[in-house]
This record gives sequence, structure tokens and C-alpha cells, in this order.
Amino acid sequence: MLLLIQVVICVILVIFVGTWLSQSADILAEKTGLGRSWVGAILLAGATSLPELAVGISAIVVFNAPDLAAGGIFGSCLFNLFILALLDIFTGPSPLLQRAQISHALAAGLGSILLGVAAAGILLAQSNNNLIVGWVGSPSIVLILLYLVSARIIAQFELRRRTEVLEREVEVFQYEHIKRQQAYLTFATLCIAIVVLGVWLASLGDRVATVTGLGQSFIGALLLAATTSLPEVVTGLSAIRLNAVDLAVSNIFGSNIFNMAILGIYDLAYFQGNLWSNINSVHIFTGVVAMMMTSVAIVGLIYRAARPSRLYITWDGLALILLYFSSMYIIYRS
Repeated sequence: MLLLIQVVICVILVIFVGTWLSQSADILAEKTGLGRSWVGAILLAGATSLPELAVGISAIVVFNAPDLAAGGIFGSCLFNLFILALLDIFTGPSPLLQRAQISHALAAGLGSILLGVAAAGILLAQSNNNLIVGWVGSPSIVLILLYLVSARIIAQFELRRRTEVLEREVEVFQYEHIKRQQAYLTFATLCIAIVVLGVWLASLGDRVATVTGLGQSFIGALLLAATTSLPEVVTGLSAIRLNAVDLAVSNIFGSNIFNMAILGIYDLAYFQGNLWSNINSVHIFTGVVAMMMTSVAIVGLIYRAARPSRLYITWDGLALILLYFSSMYIIYRS
């Protein structure tokens, strides 16, 4: 009963802080001039993905459980894309991906590339073809470098797109009464708060998981991923309420990009052996499904399907839900 009360309190606090964080990110998008897409894909995605980083580092350093940490990362990528379907249900009469900028396909495509690198890294390690630099696997180095390149590409693209838009339209400022330093301080404080709450929620989820007897791969891919991804859910819903659809969508794709960089950081913190050799091969399947779900989202962004009259969700959202639950069942059976 005490554990349940703690979970409820933690979830309520995550909802409160996540809502505030989403608005703070919207303010930063205006103050920095970088726009909602870049702030959502890099700053907000980084903030909401920090719980995965903290929980995963603890799993590796304290418990020597690299497969649990990797399962949390790959499962989080799946869950993030599942969030797109949830947001589509709550977005109102207009489909989510129909309201979002088509330019989000750039971040989605970059995330798919990083997922492919991670899946290839596991496959190479399973066949003893993993190149090691010091104690760090080459896939980890590639993932971290690709993340930095991706952040730069998205920033350059958004600045160029924003300039083209401003040539045709007059920019409307909503937060002129808020000082820039105040906006930075508030965002940084909320980032720290969401990390603390995310780690606490994950630890509560781990205590619940101890009585299930399920494997680390499944627990990492489902329970750990769901608990550490709750900030993405809350910030996404809050962004929808603020009519900041681009902030919500870019946060999802940006979180997956950041998650892959986190996998590389895990390797830097793992001194007990080859991280990639200690990751269950089932996560190759998880990575492939995540790439499939990303492809579905890209199709949704480009095709912009209308919502069927008898459904509260578009066909691409329905496909994301089916892929997510099918993959969870297969991982469970594995």
C-alpha cells in the first residue's frame, strides 16, 4: 500500500513538473529564436530523456546490468513512438501528424539511422566482429558523433526554415514579459526536478518488477521504458494543450536521437567488459521495430491522412499501436 502511495505521489509530481517544463521550453523557443522544432528535438528531448541516462548509469555501474539499461533505451524508443499514437487520440478533430510540420521527417530519419547503427552494433558484437577502441566499442563512438552531427543539422535546417517563414509572415511574440535569464533558470531548474522524479519513478518501478520474475530484457523494454518515458507523455500532452504541436512531435523524435547517444554514454561508463557483447540479441528486433514505427510516422507526416469518421485515431496511429504491442508480446515470449 505504501509503495502504491509513493507511485501515485511521484506520478502527480511528474505531471506537474512536466507541464511546467513544456511551457518553459515553449518560452525558450521564442527567446532563443531557434523555434519549437529545434528546442523540442534537442533541449526538451534532452531534458525528458535524462531519467533514462541516470537510471541506466545506475543499472550499469551499481548493478552491472547492461542488458537492463539497453532494454530501457530501446524500449523507450518504442514507447516514445507509441506516445505519438496517444497524442493523436487527444489532439482533437485534426490528426496530430497533419498539424505538425513536415520538416519533422528530418529528425525522424536521423533517429532511424542511429537506431540502425545500434542494431548493427549488437549484431556485430554477437558475431565477435565488434571493434574496440580502449574499452569503448566503435558503435558507441559512432552514435555519439552522429548525435552531435544530427543536432547541428537540425539546428541549421530550422534556422533556415524559420528565416524563410519570417520573410512571409510577421513573428508574434507571446512571452515578451519574461526575461531571457529567467527563462533559462526556470528551464534548468525544471530539468533537475524531472531527472530526480524520473529516477525515483524508475526505482519504484524496479521494486514492483522484483515480484514479477520476468527477464531483464522484457522489464527494461516495457516497465523501465514506460516509467522513464512518463515525462515525454506529460510534456507532449502539455504541448498539445498549448497548441504547440511541433514542440510535442519534435520532442518524441529528438528523444529517440538522444536515447541512442545515451547508449554510447553507457559504454563509456561500463568498464567490466564489452557492453555490446552483453546486450541481448532480442534488442536487434526491438531496434528494427523502432525503425519500422519511425517509418510509419514519416509516412504520416508526408501523406497527412485524414482521421476516419468512425475512429478517434488515424491509420498511421493505429499502425504504431499494433507494432508496439506486437513487439512487446514477442519480446515477452523471447
